[in-house]
Amino acid sequence: MRDENLVGRWDTGPYDYGVMESGWLALRGDGTGWSAWANVGGGSVSRLTWSSCGDAGTGVLELRYTWTATGDWSPGTPPTLTRVDEEGPDDTVLCTRYTVSVRTPPLAQAPATTLHLAKAVECAHDFALVTREVEPSDPAGR
Repeated sequence: MRDENLVGRWDTGPYDYGVMESGWLALRGDGTGWSAWANVGGGSVSRLTWSSCGDAGTGVLELRYTWTATGDWSPGTPPTLTRVDEEGPDDTVLCTRYTVSVRTPPLAQAPATTLHLAKAVECAHDFALVTREVEPSDPAGR
């Protein structure tokens, strides 16, 4: 089962005040997706599958990672992995409680649809929805 409220590309940007890195989480309607983080020294991108259980907008999100790569990035939101230092299979499974609600991020002028995760994903607990449309490729360009 998948909560359609989770589908989309989510960005930590509006919640990144005072931190040195940013993260992204992309969840497609077919149960696939990716997560990524970047800072000035590099970053990583991971492919995953996902499912959820609970009521619409709140419940438990399960992320099953399948592949991860680390390396250098080019600018962008999210950035693109331009050089791979390491890559390979990833069998990490993360289960976390979540809520989707409308909140105003710190220092923001307008509210945003926000995904809050009890356990951090890509160094963050809060992600703002960028778009419900998720492109077929990931930041590794694959």
